[in-house]
Amino acid sequence: MAIARGDGRYLKVLQSLSRAEILVIDDFGLIPLTGSEPSDLLEVLEDRSERKSTIVTSQLPVDSWHGSNS
Repeated sequence: MAIARGDGRYLKVLQSLSRAEILVIDDFGLIPLTGSEPSDLLEVLEDRSERKSTIVTSQLPVDSWHGSNS
């Protein structure tokens, strides 16, 4: 998304992601989101909400999902 924003394709990439029948976000959470990444992700998910399927996968153990190590 950062590259698309930099070269002027941001809206086109958002539209493309919103039209995909299934969007798979793989290895989510392995590194923290920084800068505009959280808002980019939210925008993609909001565009797809209740219209298309989105699958999010991660290899993080359950006890690490919310930043706790209990």
